Amino acid sequence: MKIVLEKDRQLLMHSPLYRFTNENSDEPNTVTILQLPAADAYKPFSISDKQGWIYFDLWSYSFAIQLQEVLKAHDTVKGVLRLRRTTNNFSYIEEDIIALSEWFGTVRNVSVRSNEIGENHYTIVLCEFGESIMAHLEYWTGQGRIEFEWSSHLHIAEFDSLQMTGDSDNNQNLFKNIDAVHQYAVQWNNIYDEKLAAVRLLLQRGELR
Repeated sequence: MKIVLEKDRQLLMHSPLYRFTNENSDEPNTVTILQLPAADAYKPFSISDKQGWIYFDLWSYSFAIQLQEVLKAHDTVKGVLRLRRTTNNFSYIEEDIIALSEWFGTVRNVSVRSNEIGENHYTIVLCEFGESIMAHLEYWTGQGRIEFEWSSHLHIAEFDSLQMTGDSDNNQNLFKNIDAVHQYAVQWNNIYDEKLAAVRLLLQRGELR
């Protein structure tokens, strides 16, 4: 089985359950997992042809999986979700909305604002998931960083990938978790094609520019 990584992304590879090799120089962003059956390759959502097994970036991190499990067990009531990414890949907007809607329900009431300040670009998406989740999704140009906050009358949860390291210039803690990639990957089909088209239409109607 192979895991395809986006450029400069790393995989959490210390799990005793797997053996890895990345000796294939023809595929510099591909890691082969030797002790795992299944598909030929799991690809990130950002790969242009949505075929085979696809994993969402957000679902490939341990912190997101843990937070989702906590909310599912205790909390999926009214609350406010805030996700902020510092990234040079703004396709995460569509991807994150699909991933979050899988967890929290259909996305609706989308409002989008986008602007540029000098060399910096930002996009803010306000929306709702399901019947009770308000969301504020924020994307800024820059090196990889994810901030995640959840607030309800029951719980407050926060995560900041930059706080996981003492070196603010070397935020290399957004490693992908191989178990999460394998467990939460989806086989892309017509249903996901329809979901992606619907999200793109909502973003366009929400005045993304």
